[in-house]
Amino acid sequence: MAAKHLISECLEKIFSNLLDNNNRNHKSTKDIHSLHSCTLVSRHWCRISTPFLYSYPFHYFYHRNSNNSNKSSYFKLIRTLLGCIPKSEIEQIISVTDSSNIQKLLSNSFRSNKKSTSSFDISTTFNYVNFIRGLVVDDTLLSDTLLFYFREIWLPPYISNIKTQNKFSKISISIINHLLKYILKHCNNLTVLDLPFIIRNNEIGFDMIKSLICEDYIGKNKLRNLKELYANSVVKDNEKKDLYLVLSNNIWNLNLLYNEGFKSVDSLCRFISLQKNLKHIILSEYVCEFERGYRDYNSVFNSLSTQCESLQILEFKYLTFNENSLGSLCLLKNIKELKIYECKGIEDNLISWAKNLSKLEVFEFVKCYNSIVSEEFLIQLIETSSNTLLKLIISYKRKGKQLTQLYKHISIYSNSLIYLDLPKIYPDELIKIFESCIKLVYICTILSDDGDWEMSFRNLGKFIPKNLQKIIFKEINAYILSGKALKCFFEDCRNNNGNLKYLEIKGKFIFGQHYFDIAKEFDIELKIQTFKSP
Repeated sequence: MAAKHLISECLEKIFSNLLDNNNRNHKSTKDIHSLHSCTLVSRHWCRISTPFLYSYPFHYFYHRNSNNSNKSSYFKLIRTLLGCIPKSEIEQIISVTDSSNIQKLLSNSFRSNKKSTSSFDISTTFNYVNFIRGLVVDDTLLSDTLLFYFREIWLPPYISNIKTQNKFSKISISIINHLLKYILKHCNNLTVLDLPFIIRNNEIGFDMIKSLICEDYIGKNKLRNLKELYANSVVKDNEKKDLYLVLSNNIWNLNLLYNEGFKSVDSLCRFISLQKNLKHIILSEYVCEFERGYRDYNSVFNSLSTQCESLQILEFKYLTFNENSLGSLCLLKNIKELKIYECKGIEDNLISWAKNLSKLEVFEFVKCYNSIVSEEFLIQLIETSSNTLLKLIISYKRKGKQLTQLYKHISIYSNSLIYLDLPKIYPDELIKIFESCIKLVYICTILSDDGDWEMSFRNLGKFIPKNLQKIIFKEINAYILSGKALKCFFEDCRNNNGNLKYLEIKGKFIFGQHYFDIAKEFDIELKIQTFKSP
């Protein structure tokens, strides 16, 4: 028995290493395939690996539903989860044809404190819903069109005789609503919860969260272990549906909070202030320009100061800074990762904030279209983090000699960089960066179309950092260097003990086979991505 127990613990440790739930947007499909293979080894392995396989089942499909193959797999998952619900409950929903009665029936079953129907009515090997720790629901799940198109995959086989799409829509949405409620009622160890879809589009979603998620039937906080919350706090109906007001009394131990817009700034600020160990926060407005509400985030920035000791990762998307933002931001001195995506108001008044970011390890900056950005802010940030910055990404439509001073400061102050992604660069700038950023492992940039790259490449290999393994050149749309220049570059890399292993070139210019032959000669993988002109 002791040996068997030890083996189970070892297997759990192995399977847990296959489970990467750090970010909902970076879930590897390799993980799910590996875990699925483990369930087929033996009954013992199946019993231990299955809870890991179904811990974050929706994460694998997040932002992956662009083709019918992925959607088909998604609805197979829905079919499996529906199999965990007693057949009698589904049949009861179908027997009610009036929509108001359906909602009443679902609401009553949701609020009931009776024990679950016995397992004899459940068709799955395990109750997979009990294993769910991360719930991510997107628009795919309540799309009438998709539910109807994939009905043969997800709809339980005992459901038939639904002849019209209108009747099908009424029943299918009710079944999916019941599935969501069933999941929320039976998964007691959620660590990741994604709410926008439920709050914005599902009429009963808010009541479901309010009456079920916050406390179960014995008054126990069902979200006591929640670590990541993704919420769009805009509700279409009325201001009484204040998400953060409801959650503030139940969630205190978040590591990550994603907020897109807000209905009540006071409740959002209070919610942030109540957290005990908030490490990562993402504040975003809407992606579409015409949908953005240019709200005043100063109060929210003020609330971040309550997390100044623990807060390490900041992401701002589509926000507008103003002169009142400075004081609050300057208090956040422990930031290690800062990502600013298409924000406005990046002006000189933020330089004082940049002077406080001395622990920064990752900085990602994407310029908002047609906005003016303070180059001095970027320069100051590079200087302040000169001893710590490991990853730098700047996405900026550079015109002419814009950002010249910034590039000089990168070559002078960013000696610790490992990962570098820059906009258009000139030959002398790239050489200086190669000379000074000796720890670089990865670089991605755009070669200027008005630089002498033919001659520069004949010498560039002499300066290449010895640790550099991967280079990507983007937007090569015209002839820029010959095969001979490329060969000189590779030769100098090898002669200077360089470790370059991969070169990727993207653009509209078509490179001949001899470029690949040269790369093969030096055992360097060359990849060409050619984009056709519109």
